[in-house]
Amino acid sequence: MAATKNPKSPTLYPLALYLHVPFCARHCPYCDFNVVVERAGSALVPETVEAIRRDIAQSAIAVNESGSRRVETVFFGGGTPTLLSGGDLRAILQTVRESFELAPDAEISSEANPGSSDAGKFAEMRAAGFNRLSVGVQAFDDDLLARLERLHSAAEAEAAIATARAAGFANVSMDLMFGLPGQSLAAWRRSLDRALACGIEHLSLYALTLEPGTRFERLHRGGKLELPDEESELAMYEEAIARLSTAGYEHYEVSNFARPGFRSRHNQVYWRNGEYLGVGPGAVSYLEGRRWKREPLPRRYIAKLAAGADLAVESERLDAAGALGETMILGLRMREGVSLAEVGARFGVEIGQRYAAQIADLSNRGLVAVEGERLRLTDAGLRIANTALAEFLPEGTLDR
Repeated sequence: MAATKNPKSPTLYPLALYLHVPFCARHCPYCDFNVVVERAGSALVPETVEAIRRDIAQSAIAVNESGSRRVETVFFGGGTPTLLSGGDLRAILQTVRESFELAPDAEISSEANPGSSDAGKFAEMRAAGFNRLSVGVQAFDDDLLARLERLHSAAEAEAAIATARAAGFANVSMDLMFGLPGQSLAAWRRSLDRALACGIEHLSLYALTLEPGTRFERLHRGGKLELPDEESELAMYEEAIARLSTAGYEHYEVSNFARPGFRSRHNQVYWRNGEYLGVGPGAVSYLEGRRWKREPLPRRYIAKLAAGADLAVESERLDAAGALGETMILGLRMREGVSLAEVGARFGVEIGQRYAAQIADLSNRGLVAVEGERLRLTDAGLRIANTALAEFLPEGTLDR
């Protein structure tokens, strides 16, 4: 099962590892992730776990051919990783350890849903080396949770946080959503208050997005789902910024807040357009300028691995213009913005000249600011981040 590691070289290039567990007990009506509804006792689940382990071992050999890699962050996402048993999660992580050079201080995270969390599983995960949990709460409001078709109550979400603490997790994140059907500003304030009362280290706050093909999108298009208007949604966002800043959280990315020292290391790899390997059905990788997506259907994923077939179902190679544009867009999501010098050195261009027109226009509109050699969104730019960042869309084409 384990790959043979390359002999250690003087330089170990950093790598982020994402592991996709596609299984969920229910497909939420707003979700467009690669999710498969499957019973925990289904034979497909252990077969997929073994395939993921095989994929990790084989990928490590291929990835390390171009230079030894040290994995600095591991993120189990989904789906619902905690639908797996503690033993399955431990086995996957052990394969990572056997296949890659894992940094001694690696951030090892897993998403968790309150409905699939228990003391024994959390304790087993903590003993295996998991040191960060991201709990999908979404709302501390039972009526809203019912509309979202979540399988937990607000009280069960609070209990899951307490269970994580009892298991020894000192780094806990929470996902909350705003702009939900029937959600008022007062209801949002109550959710924020209950989240703060949990004392968690990190919060990710997302406005509901109507993704094409989801049930919510179809209902809204048919006039059967009423959502808060843009002004109300913006008021919720501004309320969160004010409330969390007062409570001592750093607003370090458009949607993310952390107590000092608890920023998500894994997600910062994405925002800095760093390299990452995605393993598991539907997982996406970005290495050496190529982005590709693995086979999303578990049964096909398993069969392709067994046959030694190519797992990629989508692939693109970014040219220099595309990679530079993405680096600017992703980096500007961080409140600290981008270092013009570092990005310029990375791509061999003078950023101030390359984007002179965009920076001048956005500066005149009060949406970005240049401070020393850093470019960042202003508070006004933050509130219309997608519009402001669109100015840096790459002009080059993608070689597919």
